[in-house]
Amino acid sequence: MVILKTKVIVIDSKFAPIGSILNVKLGYARNYLVPYGKAIYATKSNIINFKRKHKNITKVIDFNKLLNKINSILPINLELRCDKNNKLFGSIKDIDIKNIIFEKLNIKISKKFILLTNGPIKYIGNYNIKIKLYKKYIVNFLINIKPLN
Repeated sequence: MVILKTKVIVIDSKFAPIGSILNVKLGYARNYLVPYGKAIYATKSNIINFKRKHKNITKVIDFNKLLNKINSILPINLELRCDKNNKLFGSIKDIDIKNIIFEKLNIKISKKFILLTNGPIKYIGNYNIKIKLYKKYIVNFLINIKPLN
């Protein structure tokens, strides 16, 4: 009995690391892996194309991990000094949010990716902040600012 095998490149990380080349039975590749988008045949051209695209895939995976870390600290609660009209002494800018994220998660994010839609925060209240991680990956999170007693 002859068992035919073929090489495939894994593109779904549920059963093997993405990008690994596996030697599988031909029927398994033809009937399950390739039609369901779990793998592609490991031809020379597919390997070259995959290596080019794999750089972007690893970025997306890294950003998903970063997204999960940021979601783990949400919402951010701050107690700051303010006057009788609930106006802060000073304001909260993108650099301050960058420092808060660095303190809580030890992650460096450039301040140019922190989007404050209404400018710096100057009053007590709840504010939505957006962080643009990668092309279409934008994290929305809430900052609760309360007066310091």
